[in-house]
Amino acid sequence: MQYDIVIKNGTTVSSAGRVRQDVAIKDGKIAALAQEIRGAERELDAESLFLLPGLIDAHVHFRDPGLTHK
Repeated sequence: MQYDIVIKNGTTVSSAGRVRQDVAIKDGKIAALAQEIRGAERELDAESLFLLPGLIDAHVHFRDPGLTHK
């Protein structure tokens, strides 16, 4: 499969714990979590960074309707 973006070398954090793996994105959605994902138009290096797949920042994304001036 051809992915749009693969975020490589990050540490994902989920209910399963911390895992060093890549995150593949296709059409704006997480398509795969695995080690050594290949086949992307673009790659980003997340060395020494934590990735939180599926996390929504409630302070930003849930302001509509209301408090949109912030």
